[in-house]
Amino acid sequence: MTLADMARPANDPVPASPPRRRGQRLAVGVSIVLLLMAGGTTAATYYYDSVPLVENNVSYPVVPVAELPAPVASAFIAAVDPDFYTSNNSLITRRYTVIAAGAGEESDWRTRIMANKAEAGYTKTEILDRYLNRADYGRGAVGLVAAARTYFHKPAAQLTVAEAALLAVRLHPDRPEPKAGWEQVLDTMVERDWLSQAERNSLAFPG
Repeated sequence: MTLADMARPANDPVPASPPRRRGQRLAVGVSIVLLLMAGGTTAATYYYDSVPLVENNVSYPVVPVAELPAPVASAFIAAVDPDFYTSNNSLITRRYTVIAAGAGEESDWRTRIMANKAEAGYTKTEILDRYLNRADYGRGAVGLVAAARTYFHKPAAQLTVAEAALLAVRLHPDRPEPKAGWEQVLDTMVERDWLSQAERNSLAFPG
């Protein structure tokens, strides 16, 4: 114990830090937080900019979506992502990104960024075109041209709605049983006004 300690009453409070020192500490703390935030924003921006836009380089035969009857194209949308035309980062766009760029899972961040850039760089019709002509329909059929030939022995542009709905089941996220999936695709088309109920009732399962 020092003389200064003996001179001070036992119950005297410890002097508080001067207001100026407290203000300096606060300013330093705020500065550190702002620097960390700025650094995170810069890193995020750099990462976003480093992710490329997916290009389309297909060496096998393709069929433009514009050559398909509208209900035929709609069957695939009904099966994979009925909200395709109204949503950003849709499942169809993410799937196209995974296939075309060899990206990771449909839900990872890099895939979502690439899908976001694809949505900004291409029209919905272009994205659907690219996806359908790259998708794997099973039995070694990659792309809609190969799928139409493999399953129905005809050009893709000649697919009927019933046939397209059955092919679309092979792209359905839940991979339902063919007949049940076919019914589901057609019901979704009716709900979205892509097919009338009368047209729906006239279709027979092509199996």
